[in-house]
Amino acid sequence: MPSSQPSATPSLLPSTQPSNHPSMKPSVTPSSSPSAAPSAEPSILPSGEPSVQPTFVPSVLPSSQPSSAPSFVPSLLPSSKPSLHPSGEPSSWPSSEPTVIPSIAPTDIPSTFPSMLPTFENCDMSKEQRRFEITEALKTVSDPVVLLTPGTPQNKALEWLLEEDKAVLCPDDFSCPRYPAFVQRYVMAVFYFSTDGGTWNECNAASDVCDPLEVAKANDNCTVLANGIDVFRIDVTQGTDSWLSPSSECLWGGLACRNDTLCMDRIELEDDGLGGTLPFEVQNLTELRYLIVEEGTTSGTIPSEYGTFRTLHILDLNFNTLTGTIPVEIYDLQLLFQLDLNDNFLTGTIATEIGTIQFLQFIQVEVNRLSGTIPEEMGNNRFLRVVEFFGNQLTGDMPQGLCDLRNNTGGSIFRLTADCDAGDAFFVNCSVPDCCTDCPF
Repeated sequence: MPSSQPSATPSLLPSTQPSNHPSMKPSVTPSSSPSAAPSAEPSILPSGEPSVQPTFVPSVLPSSQPSSAPSFVPSLLPSSKPSLHPSGEPSSWPSSEPTVIPSIAPTDIPSTFPSMLPTFENCDMSKEQRRFEITEALKTVSDPVVLLTPGTPQNKALEWLLEEDKAVLCPDDFSCPRYPAFVQRYVMAVFYFSTDGGTWNECNAASDVCDPLEVAKANDNCTVLANGIDVFRIDVTQGTDSWLSPSSECLWGGLACRNDTLCMDRIELEDDGLGGTLPFEVQNLTELRYLIVEEGTTSGTIPSEYGTFRTLHILDLNFNTLTGTIPVEIYDLQLLFQLDLNDNFLTGTIATEIGTIQFLQFIQVEVNRLSGTIPEEMGNNRFLRVVEFFGNQLTGDMPQGLCDLRNNTGGSIFRLTADCDAGDAFFVNCSVPDCCTDCPF
């Protein structure tokens, strides 16, 4: 029988059998060897360290550390950290909440039996139903015929989204509140294929987007960040992952999304070797504030649909090979601060509607093939600071309203240029330095 009072120090050798009742307090020093048989009942308080062998009945409170081997019966409360080794069988019901810290690596051996509740890997619908619903929705984003024509950027983006994308977005998944999550992801994939993705200088998609090792290798070759100056200091999520990788498109190099909505906020790809053409589908990114695609070989026209952005601040497409006119719809961008279209092959005139962009500060359309005269209405752009017209086929007089906005007369324009040398084949009458700052060509 045990003594009435516990010993001050433990015995040198453990008892051959455990006592019928546990001690009121743990011994000061642990036994040199474990007892031959386990206790009949678990202790009230958990041990400071896990037992070498698991108990047949779980403790009331979880151990501070996981046991070296799994328990035969799960504990009543979940562990704060995952166990080092997987359970022999899956639990009958899923945990109410995920573990605080994920496992470092997946289990080496799969469960012997499946869980009692099935996992829905295909959005709780068949693969065919998912394809149908997503395709039907995207017919409102792209031209249906183009969408279903093999080889087009739109069809490549669709097939990647449905067959290769490891994110496996569902028709009813939403991230940005304004449209399903797959729409934003599809639009960025269309942008990638339309601008000759795969031949960019950086951030190209992996050679096999389904191979984690190839994706990791492609991620290492991407350093482009969408980190331009933002006077509004809106918090964004961004990264340097390769395009078409399983991560969120917000983390692909040169992109950034608003933290509060996960809507696409920025496309900033400067001197990354983009080619191809600009897809009109970008108009669906209704919260976009920065569209910067410069110093590449992007050709074709500027989509008129880009005039529908409600919050666009910067449209920077300079140093490309764009043709056609400046769409008049661009002048509907009432929050536009900067319009950079210089060093392209743009033709046509500068529409009078440009005078309605009330917050415009920078306009650079130099080195194009623009003709006609500079609109008088530009005198209404009271916040202008930089205005560049040189290297075009413009004629006539510099509007007095623009001259009145020069910083030497109380305005804010510190650079105003045109083809104002008397010997220029296309001459704009603008005195230096009273009105124009200089005549570069």
